[in-house]
Amino acid sequence: MAYNTGRYLKMAARQLTKNFDQFARQYDLTSTQMSIIDYLGRRTTAQILQRDIEQEFNIRRSTATLILQRMEKKGLLQRFVAHHDARQKMVQLTAKGQELITLISQYMASQQADLEQHFGTTRIREFEEVLQYYLNLEGDQH
Repeated sequence: MAYNTGRYLKMAARQLTKNFDQFARQYDLTSTQMSIIDYLGRRTTAQILQRDIEQEFNIRRSTATLILQRMEKKGLLQRFVAHHDARQKMVQLTAKGQELITLISQYMASQQADLEQHFGTTRIREFEEVLQYYLNLEGDQH
């Protein structure tokens, strides 16, 4: 039997996104918005720029702008001109966005706990090495 890890990884990513979307929908969110709230919630002490979100999620500036504008309209976050560079936008959760942090982080933790219970931490770490390999690929390598 021929293996196609990349194909399985893509299929699994789609399923994971479907699961995240299903959870997020009950809070009028998308999986991406949920992930951004989780990211912002875990970085409470740092000044967070839109550029940081673009890098974390490997998305273009225009995509990030659109997502963040939609989140602003929902009252989940605010964007401000950065104090140190007027070309940059700072991003901060509103009280409404902060109310979702605990729910989202509990969901994310339960997903991680399910994986660890099923596969064990050693296998999870090995799988994360495979994922890191794919994340580090650029262009036409391999």
